[in-house]
Amino acid sequence: MFYPKWVGKWLKPIAAKGISLTVLTSTFVISFSLSGRTASIQLFILAGQSNMVGYRSTMDDLPPDLQQLQSSVLWYDRQDEWVTLQAPTEPLPFSQGVANSQGFGPEITLAATISTHFNQPIALVKYAQNGTNLETQWNPYIEGSLYHQMLDRVQQAIADLSSLGYQVEIAGFFWMQGESDAKSDRYMASNYAQNFTHFISRLRQDLNQPELPVIYGLIPIVNQQSTTPFGTFEYGDRVREAQIHVFQSVAQTRVVETLYFSRYADNLHLNSLGLMSLGHNFGLEWLQMQCGSPCSRHPVLDWTKPSTILPFEPLNLIGRQCLNSGIIHSNSPTVAPW
Repeated sequence: MFYPKWVGKWLKPIAAKGISLTVLTSTFVISFSLSGRTASIQLFILAGQSNMVGYRSTMDDLPPDLQQLQSSVLWYDRQDEWVTLQAPTEPLPFSQGVANSQGFGPEITLAATISTHFNQPIALVKYAQNGTNLETQWNPYIEGSLYHQMLDRVQQAIADLSSLGYQVEIAGFFWMQGESDAKSDRYMASNYAQNFTHFISRLRQDLNQPELPVIYGLIPIVNQQSTTPFGTFEYGDRVREAQIHVFQSVAQTRVVETLYFSRYADNLHLNSLGLMSLGHNFGLEWLQMQCGSPCSRHPVLDWTKPSTILPFEPLNLIGRQCLNSGIIHSNSPTVAPW
């Protein structure tokens, strides 16, 4: 299995000799055995702005099962150490905080959804920051941008995994960003498709993964959408159309519709349920890319209204019918499948 750095300092020399042992700590049990072979692990990268951070998450909203340690999932934490995934995961040092002091992003349900279908550990590393744009702040062609800071963190995370005896396979990239580019700058919004296409190309090049799956959320913002206290987002439709264009033109990309996911009262940030829905649907899209059909035994958490452009059908048809008939509101709570 896996172990954090503080265990590795004294465990790895013993394990290198082929000795198998179990270490009991106050929070989890680590079972570790090496016999001269390197274990493989699939690494998933998460990045973006506040809805990737999980700015409006609330720990009390997490179902009990999702508050537990996810024993088959590694998480690169705020101390830059690999630990067993458990909420709270935010704030990370660079995220610029969450509204309720501590919380979580889509990583919790993303990990739960994907790990259900694997018989080996997976690993997640995240770099997200509130209120940031793609045009300049995430631009890979600007030295020192958030893109490069993210890449530095990912590369360090990979090096640390390798030092623990893992052969790392970068298996997927998840992106939730674009609200800042839709706010009030027509130039940013108009350039989003080009900027995101270049971003994906550079990311695949820098990670040496030319077919890296890239899965991202359409921003939950439309033209002239009023938010409190953030004002109006003039170019929501333009950014959403740009994101759809990237999906249609760039191979190995998938999108998740977020417009009907549950939001906080500010009408901008996904609330805890919305973040859980985002992570779960991220995981479903990745799994579908791997096997070509819906792989999860769980239904979607929210009811995504079908797009005339995007080729998906929601799994929860009953929920969609209720939404379309007006029986339930798009922000109505749902029951999580966990």
